[in-house]
Amino acid sequence: MAGGKGTRLLPLTVYRPKPMVPFFNKPIMEYVLEKLIRVGVDEVFVLTGYLKERITNYFEDGSRWGIEIHYSDKDNLKLGTAGATKKVVEKMEDTFIVASSDVLTDLHIKEFYEYHKKKNALATIALSKVEDPTQYGIAIVDDENRIMRFKEKPKPEEAFSNLVNAGMYVFEPEVFDLVPKNENFDFSMNLFPKMLQENLPLYGFPFDEYWNDVGRPSSYLQATKDVFMGKLSLPQIRVDSLKGNLEYGGAIFTGRRCRLRHFSIRGFAVLGDNVEVGRNVKIERSVIFSNVTVDEGVEIKEAIIGENVYIGKGAVIQPGSVIGDNSVIEEFSKIGSNVKIWVESRIGKESIILPD
Repeated sequence: MAGGKGTRLLPLTVYRPKPMVPFFNKPIMEYVLEKLIRVGVDEVFVLTGYLKERITNYFEDGSRWGIEIHYSDKDNLKLGTAGATKKVVEKMEDTFIVASSDVLTDLHIKEFYEYHKKKNALATIALSKVEDPTQYGIAIVDDENRIMRFKEKPKPEEAFSNLVNAGMYVFEPEVFDLVPKNENFDFSMNLFPKMLQENLPLYGFPFDEYWNDVGRPSSYLQATKDVFMGKLSLPQIRVDSLKGNLEYGGAIFTGRRCRLRHFSIRGFAVLGDNVEVGRNVKIERSVIFSNVTVDEGVEIKEAIIGENVYIGKGAVIQPGSVIGDNSVIEEFSKIGSNVKIWVESRIGKESIILPD
């Protein structure tokens, strides 16, 4: 499922859909795809929507990963998650996995699949525990993990569980007989309540492994830190020696063709390709996308810097801020905490942008 707009991550999602937001210099969706491949998946249907060309141009037919990728793009946003999935179910001969393309998780997909088969379920939902369940679908399960109650995005007083829908499912094709053709029909709002109403076998798979839906800039930075802390594993990164040291030193991960002069890191810094960092720059727990120039004396703290950005000499970017693609922050300007600078912006010399 790769059709959403990722509005909570704006302005990072103005020019890219959320699945294509870079995470350690690879699209988030690529990590999901690689996890599926490692458990033996060799054919994938991608349900696209918002800025679909960014996805299709990057992943193409899947041959680079040794798999076959098909795309379904017509009316997905209008049809909802279940309605869009129904369009490709006719090509499914057996049990299949549905995965959100914009979550980061260490969920054991093979165990998840085998659990579904063992329970003879029609649908099984991966369930993660969170502190604030109000942004997700929540579930109550019985002693056998059969789902007894489900509610989408409850108000705080309605949150009867902290087990939330992790955006990963295993389905039997016949359950989509419940989904009407060419109508808006959602997994959480429509299909799962209908299954409960008809007493059909809908199960949960609670798991304790890492999960983060990277829905906000703050959770994106948290996931980045979690990689360095060893809480979230990425195949290309070995960080065992970094655990516990981020508060006292600095860990850096760079892309290709970066030019770095004498600068300091506290916590971590992730840099994309073609990033140039000047002298006496201070970077603290921040991510900088590709093709960015950071001039001398700049301070960047707990921020995300988009692509093709220029940050002038002595500028200060304070915690929680996001700088949109193709922006210019001129010298000695200051971007206050939790400020979002829209794409294509130009902040003049010695300007101060304050939060609301």
